[in-house]
Amino acid sequence: MKHYEREYDQRTIGSILEDKAKLNRDKIFLLFRDEKISYQEMHDNSSRVANGFLSLGIKKGDKVSVMLNNCPEYLYSWFGLAKIGAVDSPTNTSYKGDGLRHLITNSDAKALVVDESYVDRIERIQDELPALEKVIIYSPEGNDLKTNLKFPTYSFTELLDQSPDFTPPEKVESRDPLHIIYTSGTTGPSKGVVLTHNCFYLYSTDIIKFVGYREDDIVYNFFPLYHANHRFTSLLTLLNNATYAMGEGFSASRFWDNIKKHKATVAHYLGGILHFVNAQPPKEDDADNPVRLFFGGPVPRDIWSDFENRFNTKITCGYFGLSECSGVTWMTTEEQDRLKTEGKLDQAASCGRANKEIYDVRVLDEYDNEMPVGEVGEIVCRPSRPYSMISEYINMPEKTLEAFRNFYFHTGDLGKFDSDGYLYFVDRAKDYLRRRGENISSFEVEKVINSHPKIVESAAIAVKSEVGEDELKIVVKLKPGEELPPEELLDYSQERMAYYMVPRYVEFRDLPRTPTDKIEKYRLRADAINKKTWDREEAGYKVKK
Repeated sequence: MKHYEREYDQRTIGSILEDKAKLNRDKIFLLFRDEKISYQEMHDNSSRVANGFLSLGIKKGDKVSVMLNNCPEYLYSWFGLAKIGAVDSPTNTSYKGDGLRHLITNSDAKALVVDESYVDRIERIQDELPALEKVIIYSPEGNDLKTNLKFPTYSFTELLDQSPDFTPPEKVESRDPLHIIYTSGTTGPSKGVVLTHNCFYLYSTDIIKFVGYREDDIVYNFFPLYHANHRFTSLLTLLNNATYAMGEGFSASRFWDNIKKHKATVAHYLGGILHFVNAQPPKEDDADNPVRLFFGGPVPRDIWSDFENRFNTKITCGYFGLSECSGVTWMTTEEQDRLKTEGKLDQAASCGRANKEIYDVRVLDEYDNEMPVGEVGEIVCRPSRPYSMISEYINMPEKTLEAFRNFYFHTGDLGKFDSDGYLYFVDRAKDYLRRRGENISSFEVEKVINSHPKIVESAAIAVKSEVGEDELKIVVKLKPGEELPPEELLDYSQERMAYYMVPRYVEFRDLPRTPTDKIEKYRLRADAINKKTWDREEAGYKVKK
């Protein structure tokens, strides 16, 4: 590869950062707020923090939970731990109580790096953290904090005050664990996904190759750094000698202001982000922005086309939204352009095709038999390269065995292949429902509902029917100031979907989301029928077949 290639035993984050600091020395690696941090500064500061961790007794293989907001110090901590060979366990900053206790205890964390604003949450659960030995507190303002923690506490400044001269006391190998990335927990307790140095290296180089990143790119990502997507973004930027613009969170109204501030040329998205951005009131300068490419997960074709035309940019996607095995299928921008020119718009908006040198990808039925072309089943995969995907769910051996049933990783996602090998995402398996003998994809229902001009987004969920199987409920978030009678929404739906897909239940409300922007459908299911739920059968509304 033109951009970078490492021998297998040298594909460690510390080695890569050292190489890139020598090559790019004064080039800006990180843009954050008004700060500009060079490649050499990133290397030196992470070495200081690595020495600081060593001085506290952190060694290779130790787990360290990190509960910080997006900031340069988060990267110093991650790269510093990687240089030692310690395992970084990013902690969701929205968690409290039992959820937070689970992340810290499940990871076997020996130490915790925490922002001062979250110390009180640790104080409330500290008696339930038997493995934790010490806490490092980060204060953005450099405050000298007094806490009620029973653990020895240190300031993050003490880590940064160390020497930048660093030599690893133990050899760090590419197959060593680098991270414990926790799943969103939308369907149950969060699982800790153990990923190696080599996994992060391979996935990042794959993105660079298939998506077409350039050395002059400024890559913008606003997701929290405890999210795998943001980690991969920082590493692929490093590998490609580019510049990384780190945001502090998502705001639809300020999205383009943040893009233009950093002059970003590439932006990442997940979940409903493009819907939110596209739902903003049109502006005369919508097309006047620096972003040449948006990269993310599957997007409904109507949104995809409208977004590209409105904002004068390109969207390319793949099947890569899982922490366990990202980059399963890909679509290069060149291939996408060819498909558009040929009028093959469905294929252009698909998740692309599998590369057998990376993954063996299949679609299976409930008995793990391969499905015929065009038939929906569970997407499964098996890596073609060592240490290139999840190693295990930490301290959950039964979940690991369940996920790797019959030697394939079972994603929990439903999809199908066409005759040319293009993969189409259909739904999460738990979001697929069956009504009156007909299978219904919530993804397809939401695609139609979201196309209504008064709607920002929606979530389709199954409600158990009194006669067996499921009834369909749609939970809708309207644009500000809009009103929409349920009957009008169903009239709109009937014109655009099969009769059996028209929802029985409708509710207007905000949608609960994880910090990584995934809709928490389990919360909607738990409150499926309530006083605000409109029932078309009670209202006497008739659906035409």
